[in-house]
Amino acid sequence: MNCAAVLSAIRAAGTARVTDLIRATGLSRPTVSAAVSTLMADGWVEETEAPEPDLPRMGRPARVLRFRADARYVLGIDVGPHKIYCAVADLSGTVVSRVRRDVDEASSHAQLLEQVEATMGQALAAVPVASSTLAAVGIGTPGIVDEQRGAVVQAPSIPGWSSLELGGLFRRNVECSVRVENDVNLAVMAERWNGVGGDAENLILVQWGARVGAAVLVHGELHRGAHGAAGELGFLELEEEPEGVQPDGLGPLESAAGTAWILRRARSLGFDGADAAAVLAAAAAGDARAVQAVDEACARLSRGLASFVSAIDPELVIIGGSVALAGDAMLAGLRRHLSRRALVTPRLELSQLGDDAVALGAVRLALSDAERRLLDVYTAAPPADQP
Repeated sequence: MNCAAVLSAIRAAGTARVTDLIRATGLSRPTVSAAVSTLMADGWVEETEAPEPDLPRMGRPARVLRFRADARYVLGIDVGPHKIYCAVADLSGTVVSRVRRDVDEASSHAQLLEQVEATMGQALAAVPVASSTLAAVGIGTPGIVDEQRGAVVQAPSIPGWSSLELGGLFRRNVECSVRVENDVNLAVMAERWNGVGGDAENLILVQWGARVGAAVLVHGELHRGAHGAAGELGFLELEEEPEGVQPDGLGPLESAAGTAWILRRARSLGFDGADAAAVLAAAAAGDARAVQAVDEACARLSRGLASFVSAIDPELVIIGGSVALAGDAMLAGLRRHLSRRALVTPRLELSQLGDDAVALGAVRLALSDAERRLLDVYTAAPPADQP
C-alpha cells in the first residue's frame, strides 16, 4: 500500500523529490525511500534530471523521480465488419503507434481474429513491443456487449456478429487482461478523456453514420443499463406500429436517418453524387440539395434524440460518425429541429476525434485496467507505516 501511494503521487506530479512524496503521502522518509527503492527495482520508477535548473547548493543534489510510462504498453482496438484500427499507447496514455486497415467482412470468427492479429502485429512492431509484454488490451465492437464475458450478445445490424466471444478469442493470444466494450461507449470515454467533452459531467455522444448509436455519461460515469443496451438510439421506433429490425439489419431510426437514407434523398432532389460522403461534403460547402437532405435527416433524428435529451437532460450532446462531415450545416439543422421537440436544448458540438474515437476509448479502457492491476500488486500487502 505504501508503494501504491508513492507510485500514485509520482504519477500525479509527473516528477517528484522524496520530500514532495513525504508531503503528498503523509508517510515517513524511511518508508518513502523504501517504497521508491522497491518501485525502481520493479522497473516502474527511475531517477531523472530536475525539470528546472536548481540553484547552486552544497552537498548531494536531491533525487528527482519519475514514473516510467514506457515500462509497459497497452493496446486499443476498434474492430468492426469493415475496419480494424489498432492504437498502442504507453502508460501515460501517449499513443506511440496506430494502424488502420479496411477489411472485407470476415466469413468466420477465425478469419476475423486473423485479420485483427495482422493489424495488431503491425502496430506493435512499429514501437517495437512484444504482445507478451502488453499490460492490457481494450476492444471496441458494435452491438450489445456482456462486459463480464467480453462477448457480443446482440448485433442486429451485423450478421454473424451476435454471440461473438471476442474476449475469449483474444485471451488465447495475449498474456494480459482483455476488456471488451461497445464501440460508442468507448467513443464517449475518449471524448471525455481527450475530446470536446472534457468539461461535461452529463453528456450524450451520438455516432451518426450508416448506423446510429448513442452513449450516455451521467455524473461523469458511463451508463450502460441493466443489459448493456443503453444508448441503442438507432432502434427507436418512429411510427405508431412497431417496425423492428429492418431487412438490412438496421433499426427503424437508423434506416430513416442514416447515411443510406441521406444519399437516397439527395439523389431524389437531383444531387449527382457518388456516395454519402460526397453529399455530406457538399452540405458543408452549402450545396442547397445536399443541405436539404441533411436537414430532413436532422428532423428525423431529432424525433428520437429528443426523448434521450428529455430523459437525461445533458449539458452537452456530441455528434460523431460520418454525418459530422456535414459540419455546421448539420449542427444548425439538428439544433433547430431539436429545439422544437425538447424542453431544454443542450449545447451541441462536433466530435474532433473522428475515426480515432473508438480506438482511443479502447486505449483509455485498457489504461484504467492496467493502472488498477498495477496498484493491486502493491496493495495486496499491509502497509509498513501504521497510523
